[in-house]
Amino acid sequence: MPLKNSRFISNLLILGSIRQTAGRIVLSTLLIIVVCVSVLSYTFYVPTSREVQNQAEKQMELYSSLLAKEIDANLVEKQAIMKVIAEQGSNVEADRQQQLDFIIQAHNQHPEFESLYFSLDLIGANAVNVKNTDVDLSDRPYIKLAQEGKPFISDPVISKTRGTMVVIVGAPLIKDGKAYGFYGASYSISEAVQGVSTAQFGETGKAYMTLADGTFLSHPDETYLLSKKLSDLGIAPLDQALANATQGNTSAIHFTENGAKKIGFMSVTGLNWVITMFAEESEILKPVNTLLNLIVLVGSGIIILALIMTILIALRIVYPIRQLTHGIDVLAQGDLTYRIPVKGKTDISKALHSFNAAGDQIQLLMKEVNGLSEQLTDSAKQLAEGADQGARAAQSISEAILVVAESSERQTSSLQDGSQAADSIAVQIDGIASYSTNAADIASEASNLSDDGAASMDQLNGKMVEMEQGIGELAQTIHALSGLSGKIGDVVGSISQIARQTNILSLNAAIEASRSGEAGRGFAVVADEIRKLAGQSMESAEQIAGFIGSIRLEIDRTLQASEQTVTQAAEGRHTGEEARELFTRIRSSIQEVAASIQGVSTASSEMVSGTATLVESIRLISDSASETAAESQNVSAAAEQQMASMEEVASSSAELANMAEKLRIQINKFKL
Repeated sequence: MPLKNSRFISNLLILGSIRQTAGRIVLSTLLIIVVCVSVLSYTFYVPTSREVQNQAEKQMELYSSLLAKEIDANLVEKQAIMKVIAEQGSNVEADRQQQLDFIIQAHNQHPEFESLYFSLDLIGANAVNVKNTDVDLSDRPYIKLAQEGKPFISDPVISKTRGTMVVIVGAPLIKDGKAYGFYGASYSISEAVQGVSTAQFGETGKAYMTLADGTFLSHPDETYLLSKKLSDLGIAPLDQALANATQGNTSAIHFTENGAKKIGFMSVTGLNWVITMFAEESEILKPVNTLLNLIVLVGSGIIILALIMTILIALRIVYPIRQLTHGIDVLAQGDLTYRIPVKGKTDISKALHSFNAAGDQIQLLMKEVNGLSEQLTDSAKQLAEGADQGARAAQSISEAILVVAESSERQTSSLQDGSQAADSIAVQIDGIASYSTNAADIASEASNLSDDGAASMDQLNGKMVEMEQGIGELAQTIHALSGLSGKIGDVVGSISQIARQTNILSLNAAIEASRSGEAGRGFAVVADEIRKLAGQSMESAEQIAGFIGSIRLEIDRTLQASEQTVTQAAEGRHTGEEARELFTRIRSSIQEVAASIQGVSTASSEMVSGTATLVESIRLISDSASETAAESQNVSAAAEQQMASMEEVASSSAELANMAEKLRIQINKFKL
């Protein structure tokens, strides 16, 4: 009855552990499947969304480029028409009426132009339109291109007559290879603007057209036209993309407007107008998001199916494994009689058979070990008694040797202290001798340097005397220059006075010549030229006088500086003589110091020799004492090692006996 109860309890424990293990397997498998599905979804979604975005960007680029090319083709065609009209008009007489009749005829042939006008000059202030009305175009920016003899297309403006957006298309009138006027026509671009405004990319896609500075040419809100700029929207990526596009660097744009993420592209026309095509990112990625939702739905179904399969498989695998685990736990608790009932021929069943066989082998082994442990206990006790006797004998030998070793060590220590002291004295005396030699060399070098310094001061004093003489001569030369500049100033004053008198005489001569009428006209011309030359001479004389004044001022300053330099040179020469006397005194002092240092060096050398002999004697005595102490320590160490070995043997014997007893106790815990 107790056996049945224990089996029932063990089965309950196995069922509880099966649920826990199966739950772990299911959770682990579920986690792996979820991660795999998530990774697959991510690896599909990211490249696909990028490819869809790239395709949308390319389509926007193509669409906006087509719009730009249509606008360019339309305006180029109108410009070619105007060039033909201007070439024909160049053959018409430069007469207002004839030119008017010609542009009226041209306007009738080309009604797509709102108005035509002509200007028979390149200024444009007197242009005439088809209604024979004068128009001032001189302040228009495109007039500069007309003046250069080039065809032109102006920036768009609002027509005052029809209120539509127009550009001025023009071409120069050329005759004999030179431009002498121009033709112009107002051409409405409302159709092109409307084409951009109504352009759509999908459901949310729109397009803008702006000038290079961002001024709107087309916008869903007509109040923006030619009145607001792209920068007024406050979208930094658009502003940066516009700047890049006008420089020839077009690329895709990613920006946010009113909380919606958008993707766009900018294309540039030949007139540097910019067409911006864009659409919401959510619309572009809508097919990808729909496919992603489908993938998530299919993945969820796969996860549920895999979960059911995992639960069924886990239950079939875990039950035998838990039986095996429970059997191992029973063995660990000491019951070597427990065996697992085995059914089937699976790999797990084979493992259960192996467990039962291992239990039989362990039970037999434990019985044999129990008998051997009792024999081991008796042998360990005998070994411990023999080791204790050997340890006591080794301890007596060690104590006797220690007394001899301690005495030798004290003697060796004293000799070593004396040897170290002698070595230290020798080193210090040797250092004194070395320092004395170095000091003598330095003193000799200092004496030589003082001689060189005295010689240099003699040369310096000679140079100071020469410089003092040269500066004196320079001062005399400057005095002479000052006098000459004064004389030059007087001469310049005389030249200026003569120029004034000549100017007055030429003026009087011109007056007399004018009174003489036609006969004195040539003389009047000569008199006028003389007056001009006199005026130029007077101006040149005044300039020379100014230069002379500046030169005299600089000469006075230079004279003052040279006088100061003479004084400073004299002071420098006096200072040099004093320095030479100091060098002479320094040389005498250095020679006295060198003689004293030489005596110290000789005495130090003699002390070094005597100290070396003392150190060598102490070292020989110390070596002998050290050898005696070392041999005593070797004998003591050998005795101590023998005693330690015997103690280790005794300790090991006791530990072995203890281990044998513990082994017997552990074996008794097993149910054999």
